[in-house]
Amino acid sequence: MPSTDAPARCSMNMLWNSQVADTCVVFRSWHIHGWMTLLVSCLAIIALSISYAFLLSFIRHYDRTLAYGVYADSRGAGRRESAVERRQSLIPPVPTGYSAVDAGAGKIGITKLPLQARVTRAGLYATSVAISFFLMLVAMTYNTYLISSIVIGAFIGHLLYESEIDVGALFGSSSKGLACH
Repeated sequence: MPSTDAPARCSMNMLWNSQVADTCVVFRSWHIHGWMTLLVSCLAIIALSISYAFLLSFIRHYDRTLAYGVYADSRGAGRRESAVERRQSLIPPVPTGYSAVDAGAGKIGITKLPLQARVTRAGLYATSVAISFFLMLVAMTYNTYLISSIVIGAFIGHLLYESEIDVGALFGSSSKGLACH
């Protein structure tokens, strides 16, 4: 007779499933034994998916801030015009804030960033790739509850962190769409 004290084994399905007991998520140590551990796992995955949406939003904000800094530097932001120069100018005033980047960024071209900005951007990008791959591995369990947790987290994250739309980018050329990274 087999012993009932045998350790639980990870069950790996390569088909869509709604299995609860003996599901392992990414690591053997992340073992779902029942409904309570499934609930905790789903909440953790929802939180990770929301965090991923925040990270993507933060990366866009950071890149826009860098672009604004490059644009301001190229326009000589430290130089102050006198009232006479402003009155005599036939060119309308330069837009300020982020709209300035949108209005004239195409005239700047490609600019090399300082090392600190490149390291920060590379770190943020690597983190986004790592999280997206981790979420992909969770999805590869083909578990209905875990995949639903990713989708719920993506919905909540998009709702929280994507409250603005860049109309110019929609009519422009670059869009990643639903790419992982």
